[in-house]
Amino acid sequence: MTIGTDAAIWFHGTQDVVDDTTTSTIANNAFSVAADVVSNWTNDDDAPFGSAVLECQFDGTMPTVGTIGLYAQLLNVQSTNDEEAVTANFGAHRVGTFQIPFGVAADVNFFTTIDLFSMPQAGPAQAIVWFIKNEGTGQVIGIDWNLWITPKSMGPHA
Repeated sequence: MTIGTDAAIWFHGTQDVVDDTTTSTIANNAFSVAADVVSNWTNDDDAPFGSAVLECQFDGTMPTVGTIGLYAQLLNVQSTNDEEAVTANFGAHRVGTFQIPFGVAADVNFFTTIDLFSMPQAGPAQAIVWFIKNEGTGQVIGIDWNLWITPKSMGPHA
């Protein structure tokens, strides 16, 4: 199928890894910790949308319930002042939900995506710290999980 001139199409920025190279486990109903994430990913192109890819595994037992949430903390929202850091009681911006493929064996890496979300931003070139939360699975997300973010925009086809 040919896409017509000026038809609206998606433009994808560079997919960036936004986790530390050696991530730690994430307990049931807990957030990833600040040491596990890149501290200042920047939406350089002011993309209004994004997508996310998560690679992870559950230790010991695969859950049969729950999800994995994606959260964002905005930095420099007013000059150099940041939003409150993510804590057990404060999730900042909930961006989306990664579905868990419950049929996968425990201790086996799997990939899951959020194919489209609104990019949280309070200003231009928004700096963001990304977090994931193990939400109600009753199990532990294993070490060395990976998270990638891709900025997206829509515009006319040439």
